Amino acid sequence: MAEITQAQLAAALGVSEARVSQVKKAGRLDGTFEKRGRSIVFDEEAAMAAWIGDVSKSPTRRNSSELEIPTFNESRAKSEHFRAELARLDLEVKEEQLVEVSRVEREAFTSARAVRDALGNIPDRVSNQLAAESDPVVIHQTLTEEIRKALETLVDA
Repeated sequence: MAEITQAQLAAALGVSEARVSQVKKAGRLDGTFEKRGRSIVFDEEAAMAAWIGDVSKSPTRRNSSELEIPTFNESRAKSEHFRAELARLDLEVKEEQLVEVSRVEREAFTSARAVRDALGNIPDRVSNQLAAESDPVVIHQTLTEEIRKALETLVDA
């Protein structure tokens, strides 16, 4: 029976001492350690077998990345990354490279309504003029000019 400390067991398992302590408190390593005064000594083979047996028999087995808490530096890096993304988005909004969907929809609706109204008003404006005209070239020019004016409102909007 090789005896090791909690720190040595944690190093052998590739986990933190805190994780070994959590598993021990949960009772999963019962019978694999002895308390000698203030120190705890583990039976290396029994502790390793209990640890591996616990992991393989777990009904809700998780990836090791899900069980591990990220380090402070990893958390800080993620935080800084998302802060930088938010700053980039804020800058794009201020430079008007990025706009709200509701604003785009509202302005598109307003533009489309202006064009619809302008095209719908063409018959009212030119019907008397066209009724008096018999030359097809003049009628074509008049209609073309009125449609062009109506479509210019789309460009101006």
